[in-house]
Amino acid sequence: MVYSRKVDGTTRTFGISGRLYKSNVLLYDHGTESLWSQLKSQAIAGPLAGTRLGQIPSSRVSWEKWTQLHPRTTVLSDNTGYDRDYARDPYEGYYRVGTIWFPVGEVRRDLSPKDRVLGVEIGSDSKAYLLEDLIRKEGVVTDRIGDVQIRIRVSDQEVVSVTDEQGQPVQHLFAYWFAWQAFHPRTDVYH
Repeated sequence: MVYSRKVDGTTRTFGISGRLYKSNVLLYDHGTESLWSQLKSQAIAGPLAGTRLGQIPSSRVSWEKWTQLHPRTTVLSDNTGYDRDYARDPYEGYYRVGTIWFPVGEVRRDLSPKDRVLGVEIGSDSKAYLLEDLIRKEGVVTDRIGDVQIRIRVSDQEVVSVTDEQGQPVQHLFAYWFAWQAFHPRTDVYH
C-alpha cells in the first residue's frame, strides 16, 4: 500500500509506532502522534482519529520486471549511516511458521491464516483472492465485486494490474488472510 502524506492539506511525516492493531503495525504521525492503521487506511486514535489516508495506485512486481518497464530507475542507497544488514529480512522466520504471533480475534476458516491474498475493496464490498491460485491462472481473471466488474492481470507468476471495466486502476493490496479478514469480516472469497 502506498499513501499520500498529505492529510487535510498538511504534509505529514510518519514513523513506526511499535504498536499493533489486529496484528498489523500501526504508524504514527510526528505532528499529532495520532496512530494510523495501514489496513484501515485511517487514523484509529489521537487527534486525527477517523481521518482517512489517500491511497496512491501502486504495483508490486519483481525487480526484473520493474527494470524492464522502467530501465532508468534510480534506486535508494542502503548506505544510510547505520550499521544494519538490509539484505537480511527481519520477518523471515515469521513467514515460515503457520501460527499467528499476536491476537487478531476470531479467524475465519475459509483459508489458512497465513495464506497470502490479494484483497480488493470497492465501496462496502470486499473480496479476497488466494494469491497462489491467481498465479497459476496466467492471463486475465474477470470477476465482479458488488456492481463493479474487475480484471486481474497475471503475467510471469505476478499480479501485474487490477482494473475496472474502463481500464482504470482498482486499489488493492497483498496481505495474509488473517489480516485481511480481521479488517474485512464480511469479505467474500473468490473461488
